[in-house]
Order: sequence, then structure tokens, then C-alpha cells
Amino acid sequence: MLVYLDKDFKCHVTDDGSMTAYETNFFDGKCPQFIEGYRLVPAGETWIRQDGSAFEGLMIAPWLDFKALDEAQRQYELAQLADAKAALELLGVSTDG
Repeated sequence: MLVYLDKDFKCHVTDDGSMTAYETNFFDGKCPQFIEGYRLVPAGETWIRQDGSAFEGLMIAPWLDFKALDEAQRQYELAQLADAKAALELLGVSTDG
């Protein structure tokens, strides 16, 4: 999946024209809110936190509260499941056990 990194290595799903494209399979199947809550420092790059701590890539870590990102992902997956069930029902396939 192609993600876009801003100058602070925060991930984005769209490029505002100033970002760096980065290909990774880490975010495959993830919702935009989940992706945009992460920071990805590519191999060979270094991100320096405000307190001066340096983090060398490859590093992928949430910069927003993980519980909120996990909940957004769960809701996304539930919505996709509901859509899949609805599509099957339109085709006449029963989804009842």
C-alpha cells in the first residue's frame, strides 16, 4: 500500500503535494483513520522527537492513542463485513448459519 509521509514522518492516505510516497504492506486492510494515526520512519532516515530523542528507521509506531486507532479499525471492519453480507444477500446467498 502506498502511504504518504509528511516532514515529521506522520502517515497520510493522500498527498498534499509536499509529502514523500512510501510503499509498505504494514497498512494493508487498514482504514484511513488508523493509518493517519501512525508515524513511519523509513530505513536510513532519523526522526528527532521534540525532547531531542532520535529514532532511526525502520520504525513504525502510533503517534495517536492506540486504543482509539484500534476502535476505528474495528468499526471499519464491522462496516466492511456488513457490506459483504448485504452484497451476498443481493446475490441470493444466505448468511445465516
